[in-house]
Amino acid sequence: MFSIGFTDEPVEYPYDDTSIAAAPGRLLLGKSTEGFLANLSLWNRSNYESHWTHELKALVEGTSKVALVVSYDDPKASSNMEIWRVHRDGEWAHFQNQLPWYSDLPHDFDVSKMSQYIQDRVVITDEGNRISEWDVAIRDIELFLQRSNAL
Repeated sequence: MFSIGFTDEPVEYPYDDTSIAAAPGRLLLGKSTEGFLANLSLWNRSNYESHWTHELKALVEGTSKVALVVSYDDPKASSNMEIWRVHRDGEWAHFQNQLPWYSDLPHDFDVSKMSQYIQDRVVITDEGNRISEWDVAIRDIELFLQRSNAL
């Protein structure tokens, strides 16, 4: 099973600033469910959903790696964003959560092209620890896109 989207829960204000809202979301990865809070200061729900659809379509069509941005803030106001790196391996997609630092990205990076900035799939850290990863069949992503009328 696979899905990504916003929940029906009310908007939250977790950034110590009541002018910056965050929308609760959920990512279903097989039998695991992972929550996220999407910062709404620069992107609205529609921006996130459009981005996810674009990236997932590219993955289904054969792109080897994509990035699903689940929380994006102004680099001048925050030190990092939250993404899910997705690497395709045949009929499987491997999901890894990441909090990339803006300082590690090119100064003129384009968040809508985040996939260009992520590394190739790594499963072991430099310290020898296994990186947490969730595996989802490409077919489940195709079914999600069909249910969303995106294919």
